[in-house]
Amino acid sequence: MTEAHDPTVSAPQFAPGASAAANLSRNEIEALCLKAARGAGMPWGLAEEAGFAAGWLALHGLDGAALLLAHLTDPLESRFAISDRQWSGMDGLCPIAVGAALDDHAALPAGICAGPVSLRALRRPVLALPLLARMAAAMGRALVLDWNGGQARITASGAIAPDDLAMLAALCEADLTISVTADAAAAPAPTGIASVSEQALAGLQALAMRTTVPASEQSRRGAGAAASDND
Repeated sequence: MTEAHDPTVSAPQFAPGASAAANLSRNEIEALCLKAARGAGMPWGLAEEAGFAAGWLALHGLDGAALLLAHLTDPLESRFAISDRQWSGMDGLCPIAVGAALDDHAALPAGICAGPVSLRALRRPVLALPLLARMAAAMGRALVLDWNGGQARITASGAIAPDDLAMLAALCEADLTISVTADAAAAPAPTGIASVSEQALAGLQALAMRTTVPASEQSRRGAGAAASDND
């Protein structure tokens, strides 16, 4: 039996079998995804990047929350190695860790400004896209992403064409090569926030609740002010 205001059940509840989608703001999506990433074991910095990625994708019409949940429930080592401009990991590359690192390395010898970068077995490449788009806008340089069977371009303002976005969203894993290129054609501005599916919302909430502590006699014992604060 739970109590009123119990933090472990404070999230919205859905009836079993109901078909529901939540219309959340970008800030709400990012906050929920950040907490879910922390609950899944990501360090703070990467969890913040994960929240940003999910919010950016939602702004561009994809259920970024669901895409991130699929990544969080498929544990992957965030460490990787760089050798001769090739980035690789033991079991594939984490898109959040690699996207953030590419941004950090942009102006370094191993970074994108010094030449093409090859990413071996990048998992769910679309999750790295928001971080690459932010990097492109910060540099004022367009990027081209090549993989076996496809190509996508990010403009110097960080925009991407819907068709290119859809191709990346369809990839579960790919060997990508990223290069600086001449500015790509202009892409349409985002028109609205994608809703979050019921399944994604429930899964993310479950992960987020791992960051909370259930109420107990010990936690209640020291709650509240020790004296009146009325002036």
